[in-house]
Order: sequence, then C-alpha cells, then structure tokens
Amino acid sequence: MNDLSRLFFFLGDLVLLNLSIWFATHVDSEPNRVNLIYLMVYSSLAWVFLVLVARPYSITKNWTIEKIFKNQFFFFVVHFLVVVGLGLFLRKNYPPIQIFLLYLIFIIAFVVFRLLALYARRLRTGSVTRYFLIIGSYTHARGLRRHFLLHPEEQMRFAGRIDLSSSFMGEVKRLCEERDIHQIFCCAPGASTDQLKTLVDFGLNSMISVKIVVNSDTPVRPNQIWLDARDRFVPSDVHALALDEPANRLVKRFFDLLLAIVFMSLILIWLIPVMAFLIKIDSAGPVFFLQKRNGRNNRPFDCIKFRTMAFEKNAEFKQAIKDDQRITRMGKFLRKSSIDEFPQFINVIRGDMSLIGPRPHPIKLNEQFVPLIQNLMARHYVKPGITGLAQCMGYRGETKNLADMANRVRLDRYYIENWSFWLDLKIIVLTVISLIRGSEKAY
Repeated sequence: MNDLSRLFFFLGDLVLLNLSIWFATHVDSEPNRVNLIYLMVYSSLAWVFLVLVARPYSITKNWTIEKIFKNQFFFFVVHFLVVVGLGLFLRKNYPPIQIFLLYLIFIIAFVVFRLLALYARRLRTGSVTRYFLIIGSYTHARGLRRHFLLHPEEQMRFAGRIDLSSSFMGEVKRLCEERDIHQIFCCAPGASTDQLKTLVDFGLNSMISVKIVVNSDTPVRPNQIWLDARDRFVPSDVHALALDEPANRLVKRFFDLLLAIVFMSLILIWLIPVMAFLIKIDSAGPVFFLQKRNGRNNRPFDCIKFRTMAFEKNAEFKQAIKDDQRITRMGKFLRKSSIDEFPQFINVIRGDMSLIGPRPHPIKLNEQFVPLIQNLMARHYVKPGITGLAQCMGYRGETKNLADMANRVRLDRYYIENWSFWLDLKIIVLTVISLIRGSEKAY
C-alpha cells in the first residue's frame, strides 16, 4: 500500500472513530460535552499512537476479506484496552453500554469501509485474467512467476519468456498478437537505452503496460523510468511511465473529480438550462450532441458537447471547416468561446475522460490517420482530456494536413511520457489564457 493510500485510510478511520463516539454517546440522552470531548481526543490520540507503533495499514494490494479481519482484530483489542486505561487514569466514568456501542458501530463502519475499498479496487482492476510476458534472464523470470503464483488474486498468468537479443522485438510483437498480453516485464539489466525506448514505444502504441525489473543495486537513470514503491519484492518492478504508477493515477483522478464537481456546482448547474433555451430557440434539434470517440485503450465512448450544427439524423462524419454552413448562429458563439466543450465535465465525472490529456478524435478521423502516422494509437494509452498540451500549443480544431496531426500526436506523446501534476496545472493555466485571448482555429 502506498503512502497516499495509507493517509486516505488513516484519515477515514479517524473520521469513523469520532463519528462512532458521537453516535454512541447520543443514544440515550444528551451527553456531558466535556466527557465527550475528552473521549474523542484521547481515542484519536490512542489511534494515532497505535498506527505509528503497530503499522495496521501494511496490507498490500493483494487484499482479501480474511486478511482484513486478521490484520485488524488485534489492533482493535489493543485500542480498546488503551482507551479504557486512559479513562481510568483520567477518572472519567463512561457507561459500559456507551463503550460497547462505540466499538460495535466503529468495527461495523471500519469493515464496511474496507469492503467498499476492496470492491472499488476489484471494479478498477477487473476480474478478467491478464497475461504477462517476460523479457530477459531466467533467474528474474522465475522470481516473477513465483510472485504471481503466490498471489493468484492478482489474476496474472504467465504467457512466455523471451531472451534479450537484437531481434527480441519481433518475438514480442508475435506473442502479443497471438496472446492478449496486458503487461510486459523487462528483466534484462544489460538492455540498452535504445532497446528500452523501443519497448516502451511498442507498449504505448499497443496499450500494453511496460515495467522494467531491476535488482536493488541496479542504478535507475532519472527521467527514464519511474520507481514503483507500491509493493516491493525482489526483484523490484519499475514503471516505465509516471501514469502507470497507481498513486499518480489516484492523484490525477482526485484532481479531475474535485475540479469537475466544483465546475458543475458553480457553472454547469445554471449554464445548461440557459444554453438549452438558447440552442432550442435558435434551431430545431437536441441540446446535446453525442459523438462516438476513441478513449483509453481505444475503447469508444459518447463524447458530450452542446449542439452547434443544424441537426441532421444519421449524418456522416465531416470535419468542421472555416465558415462551415452547417454551424448555427448560436453554434458560432459556442465554438468560438469553447463553451460547447463544457458538458465534457460530465464525461470526466463518469470516468470516460480526464481534465487534461490527448483530445479524443472522432472514430472516423482516427481511422483516416492511423495508416499515415505510426505512433497515433499511443494517444489512447491514457484517458482523453477536455484540453491538452497540443491544444495549448495551437493544435486544435480542424486538422488540415498530415503535419497538423503529426505535431498533435508528437505533443500528446510528450505529455504521456513526461506527465506530472505540475504539468497538468501548467496546461490548465495555458488553457485559461488561450480562452481569454481566443483562437483563430476556434470555428
């Protein structure tokens, strides 16, 4: 379990503990406020002390219900004894029924909290068996296979091993075509930078996660690969991309949800009814325009926009061009101001999109450029965004030629390979500046 997850569960447990105390002391009558504050304070302090000493959040990603109960039962007993001891020492008399209800409520809430977290993790990772491929030495391959055999709940199945050689990528591509490979482990300390780059490029284009496996004494070159400190085993695994790290994905998702919920609460809650009225009186047709676009792992989803063109049922895809006759009067304003994109905050909350990422292309546009641009599919390694680095650099709207699309793909690849939270913040600032200034390509 990473540090961010430990902090999440620690703060959640403190909230549940104090809520349990409050409910338990309000069952019969109004409690003594001083005694209530004392109980909350030293129960919380006792919890903090035991967390520092006993490390109850040592359960890894390989959670099971049995592990949860086994790991926490003794911790509850010790906390109960500490709280009772402090109560006697401070000469605070609490009715036994209150203490009993306190721990009954807290234990139930604690277990439900853990089970919900376990269920959410299984929803995220899925229950489908995933296959992994190993590149490199037999010694490291044996260690990895043993790890996954000892942890069947991860549902990772060995698909094959390939020796590192000058032609290893041919074997990798062949196996990935024959088997549905989800993850590639490179256990080759002698791999060159060019070989690693080729492997990572292949993983991006194929939407396959690539990890580098190293010994503890192997130097890790900065800005080349990212260390995964989640669950250390020997040999330790190293993420090739920052967004393969679960903590980074959690930070990004939390940031997405926070800003999307705030934006919806402050802006969309009144903007949607206003825009719906104006769009309806301007032209006949639906308020929203739903278009199938390629998302993460190339899975299609319905991208939501305010309708800006005259409604035509079952119309074929055609890029919007300057002075496009299909665009309505209201649509011109919406497209020029980029307000037509605002409903995509709903896509962010649904999990189809992120605030920042490669802009999703209509499926027909993707099909048009995939044969022409080698690395285009790498854009789908992460969730698409409402805005992105390419848009901030001026590559938005109509793609008039191959160079426009190639530059967009190049900047999207740079974002995926060099993601950081600060880069996301920078893109948001640049997007706001771009909206204020306006763009000649917003049509």
